[in-house]
Amino acid sequence: MNTIYYQSTNSQIVYIIVDKTGTYQNNWTREIIKNISDFNISNIWSKGYSVLVGLDEDSLLKFAVDKKYSIAVVLSTGTDFINGDNFFKAVEVLCHSDFFITGHILDRKEAYYELHHQCYIINLLTYNDLGQPEIGQQELGAYHRQCIPQRSFENIHDDYTPLWISGGDDYKTFHHKLHGWNILSLAFEKDLPVQVFQDEFRHNKKYYYPDNQSEFLKHVSWVYAREKYCMEEHVHTSHTEHIEILENDFECVITPASGNWFVNYIDKQKPVTVIYYDYNVKALDYWKIHAPKIDNVSYHFVKIDLLGICNYSDIILKNRGKTIINLSNIFCYEGTSAFLSLQYRMAKENEMLANTPDDFYVLFNSRSCKGFYNTIHFGKNLQRTSITQLQKPTWHINQDWTI
Repeated sequence: MNTIYYQSTNSQIVYIIVDKTGTYQNNWTREIIKNISDFNISNIWSKGYSVLVGLDEDSLLKFAVDKKYSIAVVLSTGTDFINGDNFFKAVEVLCHSDFFITGHILDRKEAYYELHHQCYIINLLTYNDLGQPEIGQQELGAYHRQCIPQRSFENIHDDYTPLWISGGDDYKTFHHKLHGWNILSLAFEKDLPVQVFQDEFRHNKKYYYPDNQSEFLKHVSWVYAREKYCMEEHVHTSHTEHIEILENDFECVITPASGNWFVNYIDKQKPVTVIYYDYNVKALDYWKIHAPKIDNVSYHFVKIDLLGICNYSDIILKNRGKTIINLSNIFCYEGTSAFLSLQYRMAKENEMLANTPDDFYVLFNSRSCKGFYNTIHFGKNLQRTSITQLQKPTWHINQDWTI
């Protein structure tokens, strides 16, 4: 099976995305999940972690061992990380504890316990010491005799989500094998530490259940709510980007309504124009009040469609002196990416660069293809990119990304 490898830094943690899009019955569902999965690659890579993508879970884990990773976060397409860095921080903390597997571990009664495929974390050093065993895929009607794990009386919710689980002594015949049955039974047999996801993991990711259309229709509403919140409510009262550029004395700054980062880079004596743009009216209103009061600086505020920024002539103006336009992460933004394909986001970014005057400095925090292709994030006349330059994840192979 092909393994697609997006290599980042030398972190010992790798994120593995198992492509399940071929099992979805609805084309609209598939497109939404592909968009989310594209953004996941950019998001994970931007946090400093490498990403593996493929169809076969066991092959991906073996590849990760070969590349000398020690911890793997395994997720299915349909899983989304929310609340900023919180999930990633929780993984870093987990790495310093004694564990073999942690995830959603479900008591399926007459079926053996399930390690839900949406997301789990596995210690690859222990996995390798065990001989790289198969995780164990679903086999309905596969009767088998197995040791009955011990579990808490209490549940996280409903009656199938124990707070903790460990090995047991009694045996029974189970009627089905569900995902993870082999690795769980082996862990209990060897008395290896198996943990159930606690709140620091549960509350900082979202699974959309794309393999069940009725469930997907319930859970995808969260994506629409996020889009609405980012567009109408959320206001950055300070900039969250790390900005360090070697130019200064700018006489014109064009930037999203999300901070005052430009203060250190503007000319201190000449007249300076700062143009705040955004699609969020509350963000614009906030910065109308809170923009830094500087004697030589005048402000303008423009409401726009973010990805249509290249169409606004009142923003891209010539003859303003030394100018910088901050495009931040508007072409790689969690608030909109679920509904916009990577190919479309790249096309709009290229259109923006094509329409930017040659003497403008352009600044990005994240470009549309972050993680897929190395690009320059600051300078003049930045290179445009083509979808054909990107390494395709499996959900795009033989299907799209054509010119």
